[in-house]
Amino acid sequence: MTYTGELLILGLGNPILSDDRVGHLVARELFSRLPAGTAVLREACVGGVELLHELEGFRRVVIVDSLEPGRLPPGQVREVPLAELGSSCVPLTLHNAGLMTCLELGRRMELSMPEEVRVFAIGVCDPYTFSEECTPAVAAAIPQAVEFIWRVLLSDGHSHE
Repeated sequence: MTYTGELLILGLGNPILSDDRVGHLVARELFSRLPAGTAVLREACVGGVELLHELEGFRRVVIVDSLEPGRLPPGQVREVPLAELGSSCVPLTLHNAGLMTCLELGRRMELSMPEEVRVFAIGVCDPYTFSEECTPAVAAAIPQAVEFIWRVLLSDGHSHE
């Protein structure tokens, strides 16, 4: 496989939907802690097969995204193992393809897909209201979310390569 980059920090979400933008904000903060030139930051509002274009060419990927209300307390972070993200069953449409399906499809297409993908989900209150501001509970928790993810990456020796 040919990789154009070592590490991608990918913040997912819609930047104009209140708490849904938290993935972008946390990804920016994580990226700012890394030495210059050691990673690429991308922010995207995509899912399904469109993720192929974001993931291709990187050996390691850290994804930060919001998690629908009620699944985690607002602002709480959880690393989601890839095994929990669903099987590789064929979706009804590629627009609904999950991350596992996307990775499998990319590999079958012989694209340079990441060897390692880490997914971090952040609990939110309101990912539906048009706003460029997170709710107070989620905004207040961003520093702790960044610190949690940073510590996990440090413990694995991946944050400063």
